[in-house]
Formats: sequence, C-alpha cells, structure tokens
Amino acid sequence: MQSIRKDWNLIESLISRNAKVLDIGCGEGGLIKQLEENIQANTRGIELSPDLARKAIADGLSVVQGNAEKDLDQYSNQSFDYVILSQTLQAMVKPRDVLLELLRIGGKAIVSFPNF
Repeated sequence: MQSIRKDWNLIESLISRNAKVLDIGCGEGGLIKQLEENIQANTRGIELSPDLARKAIADGLSVVQGNAEKDLDQYSNQSFDYVILSQTLQAMVKPRDVLLELLRIGGKAIVSFPNF
C-alpha cells in the first residue's frame, strides 16, 4: 500500500512484522490500515473525533472513539508492542501524562511532531 503521508513509511520501518500496535489519534485509520496491509500488524486505534472513528470502523478497522488523556487507563501494562502518537502530542493538555501512559501500555513508543 502506498502511504498518504511520508512519515508513515518511517513509522512502518520502525515496527516489527506481526506486532501488536495501538495508534492514538488514528483519524480515519490510514496508518493502521497501512500497517495491517504491509507488515501484517495487529492494530487498534483510538480517536477523539466521533466522525473520524465512525469512518475508520466503517472501513473495518478496530478503532474506538475515546480521549487519550482519559481513556488509556483501560489498557493493561504492556498490552502492545508499539504505541504510536503521530502528530497528536501537541494537542494534548497533559502531554507528560500521556507519554507516561504510552510507556506503560506499550513496549515501545513512537512519537512524531508536525513541522509547523
């Protein structure tokens, strides 16, 4: 699958084949769809926007509507091999708390920022 965003290819290159991955702020699920198709990742997504979450779910992706600053506590320790926060951290009110949760629920965290 051809990537819509260039950073998604870099993120994909950092993830092991068949890994269990959570994408926080997944939008319509483009990155998780790419990871499923290209490296057979077992993906989940969490998206704040109800409309975007519905679109991802309608596309057959395992996505829940939720707030990363409040809802990550539902996941147990080390639930995922990788947790992705791609171009989302800058929108967080408590980024430190979110980063600590990433490290708790995932073996590795991948965080990217937009170039404003």
